[in-house]
Amino acid sequence: MFSFIKFLQGFLQKIKRNKGLWFTTLAVLSIFGIGLSLYILISMTKNVSKEVYVNISQTYTKSLKNRLVSEEETLKKILLTVKNDNTLINDISTNNLENVNTKIQSYNENFKKSNFGELTIGFYPVINQVNQYRNSVNSVIERKVLNFGIEVLADGIFILLLEPILEGDNLIGVLEIKEPLYSLKDDFLKDDSIFLFLLEQKMLNKLSIEARKDKYREIIDELNVEEERYNGAFFGKIVEGGREGYKELIDNGYYVDNQFFKTYKKVSDINGNVIGIVVLGEVVEGSGAFVNIVDNMTKTVTTVALGLVISILLFMF
Repeated sequence: MFSFIKFLQGFLQKIKRNKGLWFTTLAVLSIFGIGLSLYILISMTKNVSKEVYVNISQTYTKSLKNRLVSEEETLKKILLTVKNDNTLINDISTNNLENVNTKIQSYNENFKKSNFGELTIGFYPVINQVNQYRNSVNSVIERKVLNFGIEVLADGIFILLLEPILEGDNLIGVLEIKEPLYSLKDDFLKDDSIFLFLLEQKMLNKLSIEARKDKYREIIDELNVEEERYNGAFFGKIVEGGREGYKELIDNGYYVDNQFFKTYKKVSDINGNVIGIVVLGEVVEGSGAFVNIVDNMTKTVTTVALGLVISILLFMF
């Protein structure tokens, strides 16, 4: 080791005697040092940006989960009011379906007048049941417990709650309360966020011809959007990004382009079947957008750090 140090010292002294070679060596070492430092800094800032994007994606998906939990609680409270209607419950108990249907219709009309959007309730009789119901309703009938989730029905895609009506231990009917899934769009819009639902091709057949005809457009990989319901520029960017952009979204959990930040979550229906994905995101334009804040922060850190590296290298030589 000592011999190597002496050799190195002698080599440096020899180079210093040759001024041209000395300054050339300093320049090459400086450029190499700056390049290496810049590479390390860029790699570090990219990793930091990626971590921030992953955390924001998790925040979005958590927000979606929380909104669905809140939606469930809201629907339970509304349905509790209906269940406390003794006249309605008595008509259900006596299987007076004409009165029950009239009462249900009255509730739905009042929902419209009270600005409850497209919220509706329905009823499934089980006393002297004639018709076989869909799986989600049959599950409530068999288990006598409520069921909440998202379901593709003939007239659209809904968030719904199914609750059994019991008289003692006996099931006398099932109440359903539902509202369109796209109603979540307005909730996210209040937070300057964008909500988009893409339905899998295989689920389109569950919609009636009227509900799907000339309304759905394939975006990518047999995922379809109901065009008039969602932000056209947002899903247009997914089309523009093509398979490569979509693959990056799926692989990384997020995708950033020159206009939007996007993240996603797979969606299962009330029966546990995957029916599509929810894409969430926001516009990156404007100084207040978090994507620009992250970008400006990393650029500032890189510039300052690079200036520091150059200053140190110049000082050393």
